[in-house]
Amino acid sequence: MQGRESETAPKFGLVKYEMNQQIKVIPWIADLDKIKILDTIKQLSSLQTRFHQSASGFKASQLIYDNWTELAGNRSDVKVEFISHSSTKQNSVILTIEGNNPQEKDKVVVLGGHLDSIAGYWGGSSARAPGADDNASGIAVLTEVIRVLINRDYRPEKTLQFIGYAAEEVGLWGSKEIAQKYKQQQKSVYGVLQLDMTNYKNGATDIGLISDYTNADLNQFLANLIDTYVHVPWQYTRCGYACSDHASWTTQGFPAAFPFEALKDNMNPNIHTSGDVLEVSRSNADHAHIFSKLALSFAIELAK
Repeated sequence: MQGRESETAPKFGLVKYEMNQQIKVIPWIADLDKIKILDTIKQLSSLQTRFHQSASGFKASQLIYDNWTELAGNRSDVKVEFISHSSTKQNSVILTIEGNNPQEKDKVVVLGGHLDSIAGYWGGSSARAPGADDNASGIAVLTEVIRVLINRDYRPEKTLQFIGYAAEEVGLWGSKEIAQKYKQQQKSVYGVLQLDMTNYKNGATDIGLISDYTNADLNQFLANLIDTYVHVPWQYTRCGYACSDHASWTTQGFPAAFPFEALKDNMNPNIHTSGDVLEVSRSNADHAHIFSKLALSFAIELAK
């Protein structure tokens, strides 16, 4: 999650989202492994920092690329690529599962989270920034959802993309360029899910749905997914500014949603410091596991 930035979000028309994949989603949710989520958080947070200008920030992109490439295996309809940016030398990473339906494959479903970390705005490349929650936890959820889908030989009708965004912490740089490019290319983005901070449990509400800089219809769809597949308490909450990469998509007119680890006032107080470590989340990935259920159901119900 990045620091404060003021933007005005456009308004959206109605979008129809339907759930009809319970027979697939319910058994596949059981495949999600919280230990594997934990292992990815450990791997990424062990780096000195993932600051976008640092050597270990470049290494973070490479680690994610390598992990996702290994998961993709030899499927010809799955590709992993680096996305370079004009604003930063850090690469974003995209895994694409090509749509299997000729009438639907031009529609794109996106699940993303930022791969960088930061410790204050003065330490730069030299500061220790483990970013275990912000946002190794979001990347770990994406990685586990990819693993389950590939292991199940998932063939979506729409094109499904998983994105690790570069340089979010300094102004959403990676996601801004990607969303702008998709708008220029007139891509039909059916829905965007942002995963930024998923593993800090604080309070009775397990998922806070960010209501600003997001799409109301997609938010309602997420609420339905939570009630149907995840079965945890949720409430709407607000960032009050363009606090993460969902805002990049919203600004370009694409429907985006952002389920958060708690109500905004209950968020992890250790982010953007050297104290954003796994121990703050009780050294487990139990809370992130909840978000993996939501992300998996989102991917299957939207991409079909």
